[in-house]
Amino acid sequence: MSASRPPAEITVYTLPWSAHGARARAILRRRGLPFDVIDGSAVPGFRRRLALVTGRPTVRQIVIDDTPIGGADELARLDRLGVLRAIAGHEQFPIARELCYVSPRSIARWAAARLRGHRDASPVQRVRVLLDREGRLVEAKRSNPSGPGGQR
Repeated sequence: MSASRPPAEITVYTLPWSAHGARARAILRRRGLPFDVIDGSAVPGFRRRLALVTGRPTVRQIVIDDTPIGGADELARLDRLGVLRAIAGHEQFPIARELCYVSPRSIARWAAARLRGHRDASPVQRVRVLLDREGRLVEAKRSNPSGPGGQR
């Protein structure tokens, strides 16, 4: 995180028996991100107040720096994409990430290259992506290394 900026203010709106709320808190703890929990079980009109804050009346909402991001599923998605730490660390968006994948086509090219004697070929494809604050794709570029496994 940036030394000049305070950590992001993260608030989890939940109910004590909520498994999704527990999952969200576990993700935040695992990433070492400080957060506050608002328990709505004893608050009259909690769902109505929550709808005013987040735009959604459902409980298990996460708000980061006054921006509602959704529930535990959305939090887990942002975490998988590496966007959660970027948001909490006040990084500039869009952020760059490298994704790796293996496709049937890349396995076929890899096998053909190995048969031709290219031992350094790899079936792993790499793509550099730019993601916005919600984890949506802004731009993608293939970043395969040149060589027998990376050629088309």
